[in-house]
Amino acid sequence: MDTASLPMAGVRILEFGQLLAVPHAAKLLCDMGAEVIKIESVGRLNAHRTSSFFRNTSEGEYWNHAANYNDQNRSKLEITLDMKAPEGIAIAKELVKISDILCENFSARVMENFSLDYEAARALRPDIIMLSSNGYGHTGPWAEYVAAGHTTESASGLIWMSGYPDLLPRLPSIPYTDYAGAMHGAFAMMAALHYRDLTGQGQWIDLAQSETGTAMIGEAVLDYIVNGHQQGRMGNRDQWKAPHGCYPCLGEDEWVVIAVSSDEEWDSLCRAMGSPEWCNDPKFADQLSRYKHQDELDGHIRAWTAQRDHYAAMHRLQRAGVPAGAVLNNKELLLDPQYRARGFYQSVEHPEETGLGTMPYPGPPWKFTRTPGSVRRAAPTLGQDNELILGTYLGLSQREIAALEAKKIIGKAPLQPSRPNVVPLEEQKRRGTITDYEESPLNILRA
Repeated sequence: MDTASLPMAGVRILEFGQLLAVPHAAKLLCDMGAEVIKIESVGRLNAHRTSSFFRNTSEGEYWNHAANYNDQNRSKLEITLDMKAPEGIAIAKELVKISDILCENFSARVMENFSLDYEAARALRPDIIMLSSNGYGHTGPWAEYVAAGHTTESASGLIWMSGYPDLLPRLPSIPYTDYAGAMHGAFAMMAALHYRDLTGQGQWIDLAQSETGTAMIGEAVLDYIVNGHQQGRMGNRDQWKAPHGCYPCLGEDEWVVIAVSSDEEWDSLCRAMGSPEWCNDPKFADQLSRYKHQDELDGHIRAWTAQRDHYAAMHRLQRAGVPAGAVLNNKELLLDPQYRARGFYQSVEHPEETGLGTMPYPGPPWKFTRTPGSVRRAAPTLGQDNELILGTYLGLSQREIAALEAKKIIGKAPLQPSRPNVVPLEEQKRRGTITDYEESPLNILRA
């Protein structure tokens, strides 16, 4: 696709990103046409390059086979730099001069150690926009704390509300605040670009991921501030709706979600279930009564869903006007007619040397009629764009580039390959993970 027609065309982002928070934010803008240059190192591999592989093997260039890395960094350019060496820092500074945005998600001290904190970056380019996305921000008593997704989720208050009433709080299976921080960060970078267009001034965005998590539970925070009420854990239930839950279906670990918010939807649910006699119980006559008797109500609904396939239950309920959705595993997500009809998955060809071939990726989570974003190419292999960035963008000669490689400032393989974290094949089968042990994701999409 011609990126000139995309809304973020002409914007260059220099990304010092690890794992999710900043890489995901930059990916969203990259899908919409921004040019993202990712900084990595051959001395210390990006953590996403060492786990969750497309292929169940630790042989070959495993660091180019990692699924999470390839998803979060598709369409980006990449250069390896040793930021412990003066030459590496000097090159990074030259890249700041030709970039619109500098973004990073290190702990507070790291960019200052690189001499690339906001004041230093602004000296290189006065209108630079810088996004610093870490756990707790760069001010306050927690500013120096190192954080990860699960610690920021706890600090945000989100975890206190996650789980079941009779059990301890539960961590989500993904680092929720990383994604919340990424969404906030992507919006903040666009807002800063708009501000710069109006004023000619850049700015520093000091984003605390823990605070973005708190922003996602604003109702609970406001309820406590205004009413002194502390919301607890309620599992899959809702504050007002009943029935509202995730109900077991036929098969192993198969589920359907049902959410009834009105008397009309309740009547539709009863008809879809064949109008059993228990539906006429006065305890379920209105929304408040149903809410008060949820345990008994859920028991009746579980008995009905347990006899049905999760997709069949979903379709039957949806046709009746009841909000319902099947819980899908990875393979079902690839095959789902709704995703396929909207062209959600986009196939991308990997460089031949990776051996990965063509793989499907989730596309942008929105549809624009005039400026549709896209996954334009596979994620870069380690050091893939060293020559392009150093030679074409910065004007270094082939001799200078070769000298940098000889000194291990740049490279295309890790200096000390670590043992990758490969999930055993039988465990992947048990989880239902899509790998090449049976059929490739692309073949599943073609089915």
